[in-house]
Amino acid sequence: MATRQEIIEEQISMIRLRLLVDLTTYRLRDASLSRQEALALIGRTREHILSLFPDKDGVFELVLRPRFLRILNQQALAEWGRADAVN
Repeated sequence: MATRQEIIEEQISMIRLRLLVDLTTYRLRDASLSRQEALALIGRTREHILSLFPDKDGVFELVLRPRFLRILNQQALAEWGRADAVN
C-alpha cells in the first residue's frame, strides 16, 4: 500500500502533467509556430512527461502525440483556408 507521501507525490506529478499538456495545447493552438517549431515543442513536452512518468512512453505515443498532431493539423488547415480566401 502506498504511503501518504507517495500519494501526494503522485498527485503533484499528475497536476504537473495536466499543466504541461494544457500549456502545450495552448501553444499549438494560439502561438504562431512553424511546423518544425511545433514538432520540437511536442518533443520537449514528451521528454518532460517522461521525466515525470518514465514508464509511460506508450501512453504518450497512444494518447498525447495524436492529440497534439491533430491540433497541429487543424491549425494548418485553418491557415490554408485563410490563404485561399485571400487568393
